[in-house]
Amino acid sequence: MMTKRMMIPVAIVALLVAMCLALVANPPVQASTALTVNSTSDFHDTITGDGFCGFGGSCSLRAAIEEANSSAGADTINFAIPGTGVKTIAVGATGLGRLPAITSPVTIDGYTQPGSSPNTLATGDNAVLKIELTGNATLGSSALEITGVSGSSVVKGLVINSFGEGIDIHGDTVGNRIEGNFIGTDPTGTLDKGNSDDGVNVFEGASENVVGGTTPAARNLISGNTFNAVFVSGANNNRIQGNYVGTDKTGTKALGNGDGPGGGAAVSINNASGNTVGGTTAGARNVISGNKAEGVAIFDSRSQNNEVLGNRIGTTANGTGPLGNALDGVLITGSGSFVGDGTSAGSNTIAFNGQAGVGVEGNLESTGNAISRNSIFSNAGIGIDLVGGVEDAAGRTANDSGDSDSGPNGLQNKPVLTSAKTVSDTTTIKGTLSAGHRDFDYLIQFYSNPSGTDEGKKFIGQKIVTTDGSANATFAFSPASKVALGQNITSTATDPLGNTTSEFSAPKKVASS
Repeated sequence: MMTKRMMIPVAIVALLVAMCLALVANPPVQASTALTVNSTSDFHDTITGDGFCGFGGSCSLRAAIEEANSSAGADTINFAIPGTGVKTIAVGATGLGRLPAITSPVTIDGYTQPGSSPNTLATGDNAVLKIELTGNATLGSSALEITGVSGSSVVKGLVINSFGEGIDIHGDTVGNRIEGNFIGTDPTGTLDKGNSDDGVNVFEGASENVVGGTTPAARNLISGNTFNAVFVSGANNNRIQGNYVGTDKTGTKALGNGDGPGGGAAVSINNASGNTVGGTTAGARNVISGNKAEGVAIFDSRSQNNEVLGNRIGTTANGTGPLGNALDGVLITGSGSFVGDGTSAGSNTIAFNGQAGVGVEGNLESTGNAISRNSIFSNAGIGIDLVGGVEDAAGRTANDSGDSDSGPNGLQNKPVLTSAKTVSDTTTIKGTLSAGHRDFDYLIQFYSNPSGTDEGKKFIGQKIVTTDGSANATFAFSPASKVALGQNITSTATDPLGNTTSEFSAPKKVASS
């Protein structure tokens, strides 16, 4: 017996096809999960993927990270550990080793713990942190590791100390933020409890990450760590902004990084390009002071187009008091980097450091480094030191005929100031430049300094000069405002095409005739 075949109306078929196509084009997004850590104990999640962490209503940080990793959504880990005071999570104390790496986007927010609050001060740090992660000598690993497809993760409001490294960010992860933490100190932000290696380590291709930020609440305190406070290696286009690096939370006392064997720059960039230390707003400014080696170091000829902008390097947080780093304020052995960007907003204050304000070392591979419009003063070494060539006892490199010698920044010849006079309300500065290119434009920048000093404390203006057929130029310049009698004038020369800046010229005292 024949049966009738069921026929599905064409309209319904079309609707089903449309729904399938819509699901393919716009797959459902798993809802984010909010997890709440309510225990300082260190234990595993019992069942991952169920939206809950721990067991019996108790949730540890380890279990919360495990649960967040099992979720495809952008999860949040909050804190509500009972009781008052700082809650210390001793990672690995139960023998479970390091915390699991963060492999899925998550926000870990220590400021959700009752009694916590972020910084609100433009100068100083009044953050109250109530969640402390502490390691032990045998653990020897990072407190938190961000890797894999963990992009856009946020870690904030934590005290992290006594680990190998504070936070590791590595691999193909993009756009993570580390903000509002104390890394390497105790919860008060006044005592050294440093991690035995780096505070924050960004490496192996991690990009567009931000350590700190431009708001007071985003400021990290990264101090007391044995090697680098922030180490960026093989990782491009990251930003280090708004932090206190090497000080206590007031920005007035030293809790230096880099006190281990061999030391380590406070902020170190190695084989990495396009990274920015600081920025052109007051909020982006780092205070990098009181450290046991360099303030900022840019290493390796493969490091290109890194910027150091708007920072206070070697001073207290207000930019006036001495709190120098033990070695150079900024050290460059790479190429194509910028210390200052030629604007007032991008100017760094680099002062009171134990060696040069800015040192450029290396040979032909260390070139194209522009040092522009900074306030450089009261350093134990010379203001800008191109290491090489024929040097005097202080390290000043002599000019050479035709500027034909080679070395860091091509050992760019510096200007020679022949006179500096203030008559009535006008200061006139005259000088010469013997350069390496004929019929070529050079940028001369001028600075005033207190009597008896010869760095570059106050930028007073600039002038483009053009060399003649013998690669020489003469110039005269009058700044917008007169310079007081007895002040010292210095200048630098920069090849604008190659961005190579010279050392400061010998000073010329302002006279009346």
